[in-house]
Amino acid sequence: MEPRALPGLAMARGAPGSRAHRTNAYVGRTRARGARKRCSDMIGAGNRQQVSVSKSHGFAPWFETMRIVAAGLLALTVPAQAVASTPDESAIPERPRIGLALGGGGARGGAHVGVLTVLDELRIPIDCIAGTSMGALVGATLAAGAPIARIEREILAVNWATTLGSEGQRALMPMQRKLAGVTYSNNLEFSVSRNGLLGVGGLVSTQNVEGFFRQLVGEARYVENFDELAIPFRAVATDLAGSEMVVIGSGDLTRAMRASMAVPGAFAPVSLDGRVLADGGMMRNLPVDVVRELCADVVIAVSLETPPPEAGQLRSVFALAGRSIDAMIIANERQQLASLTDRDVAIIVPTGDLGSTQFGRIPETIPLGANAARAVAESLSRYSVSEDEYRTWRAQHQRPETGLIKVEAIRLQPLRHPSQEFLTSRLSTRAGDEVTRTDLETDMGRIFWSGDFVRVDYRLSQGDTAGRAVEIEAIERPGGSDFMRFDLGLGSSSGGDTLFVLRADHRREWVNARGGQWRNALQLGSQSELETVFYQPLDIAQRFYVESGLALRRRLESAFNDGDRIARYDLWIGEASFDVGYNISNRARVSSGLRWGAAEFDEDTGRIEGFELGRRRDANVKLSAIYDTRDAAVLPTSGVYAQVDLTSSGSWLAGEQSYDVVEAVVGHASQIGRSTLLLAGGAGETLSGELSRDKDFQIGGIRSFAAFAPGELRGEGYWSGSADWMWPLVEFSPLFRQVLFGGFGLQAVRMKDRIDGVDDDTILGASLTLGARTPVGPLLLSLGVADDDSFQLHFALGRPISEGSLLDRLH
Repeated sequence: MEPRALPGLAMARGAPGSRAHRTNAYVGRTRARGARKRCSDMIGAGNRQQVSVSKSHGFAPWFETMRIVAAGLLALTVPAQAVASTPDESAIPERPRIGLALGGGGARGGAHVGVLTVLDELRIPIDCIAGTSMGALVGATLAAGAPIARIEREILAVNWATTLGSEGQRALMPMQRKLAGVTYSNNLEFSVSRNGLLGVGGLVSTQNVEGFFRQLVGEARYVENFDELAIPFRAVATDLAGSEMVVIGSGDLTRAMRASMAVPGAFAPVSLDGRVLADGGMMRNLPVDVVRELCADVVIAVSLETPPPEAGQLRSVFALAGRSIDAMIIANERQQLASLTDRDVAIIVPTGDLGSTQFGRIPETIPLGANAARAVAESLSRYSVSEDEYRTWRAQHQRPETGLIKVEAIRLQPLRHPSQEFLTSRLSTRAGDEVTRTDLETDMGRIFWSGDFVRVDYRLSQGDTAGRAVEIEAIERPGGSDFMRFDLGLGSSSGGDTLFVLRADHRREWVNARGGQWRNALQLGSQSELETVFYQPLDIAQRFYVESGLALRRRLESAFNDGDRIARYDLWIGEASFDVGYNISNRARVSSGLRWGAAEFDEDTGRIEGFELGRRRDANVKLSAIYDTRDAAVLPTSGVYAQVDLTSSGSWLAGEQSYDVVEAVVGHASQIGRSTLLLAGGAGETLSGELSRDKDFQIGGIRSFAAFAPGELRGEGYWSGSADWMWPLVEFSPLFRQVLFGGFGLQAVRMKDRIDGVDDDTILGASLTLGARTPVGPLLLSLGVADDDSFQLHFALGRPISEGSLLDRLH
């Protein structure tokens, strides 16, 4: 007989022959007749003869009648002794089919692993699984045939800061892309299309998430029908367009897992069969009815419980919005728990103060799940089987781990814009190599972070010989090859400085087959800028390049006399540039180039001797080398940044200045426990000639020396050193670097040939800082004092505003 349809959801089955009818990714419940039969067949060799066919398959009553008649005829024709020796089939108890329903809960879902461990200890075989969100992750991995011990090992070993956060992604970026983001305060980028600006759909990149899923399930992702996995499985998602539950039972297993975990706003939704799928918790956080329809006579339901908040905790807008979503999820979960019968078992896991985004605390959740399962061990033990039977079941339902993969060929699917040759050059894997799945995922990351892709996936197909072909699918972002970024920077100090910048950048990728890139920028505010740059790689791997640009800049320049602001000027700079460079690796670049332009000072307020008004032309040659291994450009916690610039100006090309100047900086960030130590040093020196005032080195501000106002120290040479100790005060979401830091710093600086004529003494200073990353960029609040009685209170938010030296690049 047909499985009973859920009220209001029968329409989701689709007409015979329709796509909704053909696929198993339909709204509501699936047709489970075949799945039930397969579950019955896989219960175990030692128990197969005990399964009642009529009960398992729902055959018509006439079949049962024929069986009874046949049994009667057999009794009349077989000798009594033979009949007596035949086991009474009706007296043999039938093992019920056990279905496992695993609920959602984000990081709390690690408790499912603890539950599975206890089920394994009690020898309870699982015949089918349905999961939502994190429950889908754990459930799909078990359904794929992974032993429980390996699931636990993989969950505990994963670096969630890399998988869900941004840790490690800068190391995979080409140098051009890395340097383009050095001064950006946020990661928001939009592609330009005829329909306007298109975002990525989520704040968190899912590239590493899907890579983690691919490693978890291995070859099982190529099983099209989830009934044919080691254990039949269903993932639950929500169709945002149709406002309906979607039960996914076919296709790519990793995509099903991703759809079930796609928390709106955090992760981009998944498009599947014309639907826009997101986290299933909104419709069915605990899929009891789904697993019952799939095969279950008995349901083991695992619910992740959190204590309700106190009234005082529901006062902020964010707390109320978050609790509104929680209330919706809890309501549909309670409905599912209420549907459990006396035969079913509910495992309620109290997770205390564990938050859904605190993935760093997953090791704490596994014992919680184990303890909750042991608390109902008596109820669970009703469904234990013998050691022999369980050993047989486990042998049939577990799959060995994939070893090394022999790569016979690498193929990329056709792309609209990026060069396949360039992307192939990014791979470390070559045909003939033997690699692990981890090696392949690292290569997918190299492609993903090299350009503008939604995701980069691969599939393994059988090669012509004994090897495998790696088929790479790089999904480009919607729209064309034009992208936009926006940025905002604010800064102020107790000395009276209030600075702001508002910036918009346009970038066109793949102007030609070699990867030409055209960039345009408009910045308004205290430091205004209009710029256009063309970057042209010269080889397929984009190691060698040329770059040319035009720029017009305006900024306000202050002049101080022993700490007192006495004048302010408008500085206008126009410049043309041409560079030739070499990208040594993702970490380093060297370049040399020509600069030609003119600078002009106009009076704003006051006047100081030494500032020549009017226009002066400058032509120079510049050599530069950069090394960058930091994990973040702003508030890094690890890595090194170093830069050296050598500039020589002369009278050629109608230049009116003659000087040689060098500047170098180096910074190192390292973690010591939960704290971060930032060491930085820099120096600038005029080797010959005399600098014009627009070329002076400037020190002062929240990043270069917090005890001084921006530009307060100004001269033709300097050296500086600092050490800052940063420690976390409040961890809002450490996984996504949402942490409030406290910091203490020591600084030393000496400015040479100061324009105000003050003695060139070394100045010592100290600072206290509060810092945090926000959606609009870093937030800094700093109080600085110096041994010459200088002090300043600074505030900065968003895009760093230049303070006049390469020290800007270190903080």
